[in-house]
Amino acid sequence: MQPTIKWLPEERQMNIISAIPEVHRPIFLWLKYHLRRPSEACALKKEDYDLFNDIFTIRRTLSDRKLVESTKTNTVHVIPCHSEFTGIAKQCLSKPGDFFFQNPRARKTHKRYTIESLNNIWKAACKAVSENIDLYSGLKHSSCCQYLNDKGLHFSELQIITDHANMDTVKRYGKVEIDRKRQLLETRRTGPKLVRANKS
Repeated sequence: MQPTIKWLPEERQMNIISAIPEVHRPIFLWLKYHLRRPSEACALKKEDYDLFNDIFTIRRTLSDRKLVESTKTNTVHVIPCHSEFTGIAKQCLSKPGDFFFQNPRARKTHKRYTIESLNNIWKAACKAVSENIDLYSGLKHSSCCQYLNDKGLHFSELQIITDHANMDTVKRYGKVEIDRKRQLLETRRTGPKLVRANKS
């Protein structure tokens, strides 16, 4: 049995991101808006962003702290750049280096973020705003659940966004809270109302 997904509504999620130092914020915003894995964000290179068409091509990841020239599922994913991120994307392109997101405090010459560095930054921001949620749950899981539970997307629409091959994986994000279930029940009620017979 798979564990219940932990997630945050958008306001609380953005409070955490706002607590992240501005120099590190772009990679976390990218993860929030594009629903990808942290390892894919760390491995993203400038050549993977098509400025003309405003799209990202996800073709590599990190595994055991090493750059791997394929994704976890061996699938290349092409995703549009979210409109809230386009301006930030252009700023990232203007910086020197091959990697799209570069950690100015990294010791290695490639300046690439690591999963460890992302986790440390995220935990510090969570502590600052009194939240307790891990990086993956706070970003990918939370954004996916927000689309289903708060923004009203259908499972099939979320599957298009995330490129999940398996619908069962997408449905894990739809274990909605009781208030959302109640709302759906009320808005989809189409049957005739009970009419009481008049007593003569």
